[in-house]
Amino acid sequence: MQILKIVMLLAVCMPIQAIFLGSICSPVYIALKQNNIDVLSKMLQTISNPMSDNYGKWLTHQEVHAIIDPNKEQQNKVLEWIYKHPVKNIVNNGDSITFCSQKASLVGMFNIPIVFSDSKLLLKNYTVPEHLRDVIDFVEMYSVDRGFGVKQRPLVTMNDTVDDRYIGLEPLKKLYNLPSRQQEMTIKTAAIEFQGNEGYTNTDINKQRTLNGMTDSGVTKNIGNNIGIDIESELDVQMLSMVNGNNELWYWSNPYWLYSFAVEYDKTFDKPDIISISWGWAEKHQCDIIDCVNITSESYVSRTNNEFLKMAIQGTTIVVSSGDAGAPGRTNEECSYTSPINPVFPGSSPYVLSIGATYVVKESTVQNFTTPLCTNNACVAGSQEAAISYDKTGWTAGGGFDSYHNETPWWQNSAVNDYLNSGVELPPDKNYNKNGRAYPDVAAVGHSCPTVVNGGLVSVDGTSCSAPIVGGLLTYIWEQVWNLYRVKAGFINPLLYYIYENCKNCVNDISVGYNWCTEGACCSNGTNFGFSSYSGYDPVTGIGTLNINNILTFLNDSKK
Repeated sequence: MQILKIVMLLAVCMPIQAIFLGSICSPVYIALKQNNIDVLSKMLQTISNPMSDNYGKWLTHQEVHAIIDPNKEQQNKVLEWIYKHPVKNIVNNGDSITFCSQKASLVGMFNIPIVFSDSKLLLKNYTVPEHLRDVIDFVEMYSVDRGFGVKQRPLVTMNDTVDDRYIGLEPLKKLYNLPSRQQEMTIKTAAIEFQGNEGYTNTDINKQRTLNGMTDSGVTKNIGNNIGIDIESELDVQMLSMVNGNNELWYWSNPYWLYSFAVEYDKTFDKPDIISISWGWAEKHQCDIIDCVNITSESYVSRTNNEFLKMAIQGTTIVVSSGDAGAPGRTNEECSYTSPINPVFPGSSPYVLSIGATYVVKESTVQNFTTPLCTNNACVAGSQEAAISYDKTGWTAGGGFDSYHNETPWWQNSAVNDYLNSGVELPPDKNYNKNGRAYPDVAAVGHSCPTVVNGGLVSVDGTSCSAPIVGGLLTYIWEQVWNLYRVKAGFINPLLYYIYENCKNCVNDISVGYNWCTEGACCSNGTNFGFSSYSGYDPVTGIGTLNINNILTFLNDSKK
């Protein structure tokens, strides 16, 4: 999982006559206060419930905005103020307004203090005009040279119980019981990146596909920059490509953070069906990433969740990594008791399918694999999986309960209650929100993922691997739902938990593991810092890993 590591910058004050404001048109996202979010949430429950007569009747963009947008008078109030300033590319999205402007204009427009770092002006500590504070939630804006965030991959070590051979397509077919494809529909799948990740090459994608015995099929659509090569982007697109067959593969690079991405997604007419996000940061520390003015990290999470709700009710499946530093998270790598458990957002969002990670236990089993990857190198051969943790692989998949919801989502309520009432040892109540949304939902292999980077084959770890694998696996379920009902699977969480509760051989239960470790240690007095696996749902690997062929059979039999 790509996690943000904040780079602190020293601000230097300079005389006003020495200021160089620059000519770059900086983007601005104004979040207007929304209406009727509770109405939208209730509608999603009906539309996503596989037992409902309205299942799959996803709303249109226009229908969503007719429910939640502030009235025209409020929108125009903000627009009138914006038009008084020299800005460009103004777009009224109903519940948000976007535009771009030179820094000099933004400084005056938002009364931003003149603060520099390395002779570069920072756009922070803005002020919303007093007469607009009843209309505007917050503003998300950035200077392109803000400089917060660098790549951070988990450091991998090996334990002698872990099979560290490649987890190519052939082992995945065996592990997750993948059938031959029918593909009566073409599904658009997209890997989502943030903070200006450099990118990928189709040459690398197709080399990885060739190694797995597949035909060439690279990215068909780019949104945002693709200007170089980085491991995160290569891993995300290649693992998604490896599992999604010949469905469309997109690459979407957003230079900023979650709210601005969601707004851009909402504005886009042609949208992907399944998106895979391998990024996250602690819920309580979202203000490390954005400039919080008159809002808190909780406010930012809440508003971004509203945006994910909008995406879900329009039929998008959002797949998100659960994190690479266990339940403590990267804000508590040293196992401090001050904040022992730190849910990661957006993996903890109730509107995403959150993905944990497993490794394959080492066995002496031999398989007759035939792809170049497995014949020229070596591939995982066993079938037993366990939860990823530091003492096994050098990192730990995330999981736990979100901080801000006071009601467990209806679609997982029964499974989560079974876990909480199972007698398994739990953290003290003060350390987690047992009434919240539990995550992850499902898991997949996240160890020894074959990735071609600049022509060379490397092994990469992380929930950045398991999330796009699940994104690809879901295309099988999308195809079956379409074939049976002629609707999009869309927000898929209720369907998967329904399958889990009614078809026990549709998932592979992972009952070995725990997530009270990070990337640097396993915390002493472990249950203060996380959770352990259990037979059934647990906030370590969710309901388990997916047995795709059994799921397809169950769906087909349920239709009869």
